[in-house]
Amino acid sequence: MIAPEVLGHEHARTVLARLLASGRLPHAFLFHGPEGVGKGRVALALAQALVCESPTAQGEACGTCLGCTKASHGNHPDLMITTRLPKKEKRGAGRGGEEPDEEDDGVPETGSGDLRSFIVVPQIRELTRHASFTPREAGRRVFIVDPADRMNAEAQNALLKTLEEPPGAAVLILVASRPHLLLPTVRSRCFQLGFGPMPPQDLARALAARGMPDGEARARAALAEGRPARAAALDLTRLAERRDALLDALEALATTPARAADIPAVAAALAGEDEADLLEGLDLAAALLSDVARHASGRGALLHGDAVDRIATLARALGAERAAAIVSLIDRTRGDLRLNVNKALALETILAAVAGGPTAA
Repeated sequence: MIAPEVLGHEHARTVLARLLASGRLPHAFLFHGPEGVGKGRVALALAQALVCESPTAQGEACGTCLGCTKASHGNHPDLMITTRLPKKEKRGAGRGGEEPDEEDDGVPETGSGDLRSFIVVPQIRELTRHASFTPREAGRRVFIVDPADRMNAEAQNALLKTLEEPPGAAVLILVASRPHLLLPTVRSRCFQLGFGPMPPQDLARALAARGMPDGEARARAALAEGRPARAAALDLTRLAERRDALLDALEALATTPARAADIPAVAAALAGEDEADLLEGLDLAAALLSDVARHASGRGALLHGDAVDRIATLARALGAERAAAIVSLIDRTRGDLRLNVNKALALETILAAVAGGPTAA
């Protein structure tokens, strides 16, 4: 089985194993699913299998040949990974100044730490140039774009020709947490594989089987919303406190009309300090309100089962249809974040919907 160290995704890995065994691979893949579920690691495992010098009878990587070693160390000449680049330092006043950031997407930075906001056209042009080359050592050239949903529109259009008329020896693997941000023309030219979160109870069992104490495993699985990589890496105390504070705020807004005056302060807390904080806050809100919709409709297991009493309170206040509509509003807001939107206003709109306002974007 490809990428045995990755928890879950048996269906996706079975499909890939069958494709590898057959030797008939699509020229382009789109691996999509929430952040932290392991899709990027599976993409790397697939790439390693494609440059392996001694693959197994099932077409999987041997893990020991020179090709596998180079791929695992990131220096195989036939494996290229395109991702967001570090921001260029800005040259300003005085000696020791810095170069201006030449990112050509025309969109202001969104607080993404030291990385540029987007994968841009020059990077994709470099990819397409290399895709036209004959493999140097392996039978194929493999190109991973991760996160593909961070290509701006111009970069996506620059990739289309390669997706439409791929060189015979090139395989492209796009990895995206928000595939709806990709152009329909990009998505339609890829073989798509979904990577969903694990049921929290299954993830908790898997973590416990790997030596984690049961209580910690259950808490991490719930707060990570079934995402294995996130479960292992999260700051358990901090995220639990943030979730509980958000639940407090949502309950207050949904049940006490006078608390609508708190919306700007709650929006500021949801936004946090940077883009990572903002996306984490939106993910938490979406997961909690999805649980509310499930509880209100009586369908599906809860991701945050340890907070069932509080989720039930929200379910009585909002109902299934309204909770689901707010989740859709959060999803639309995630997509709008790549645009130059007023983030405070977008978050206040979501919270106002919890307090009884309209759910249309």
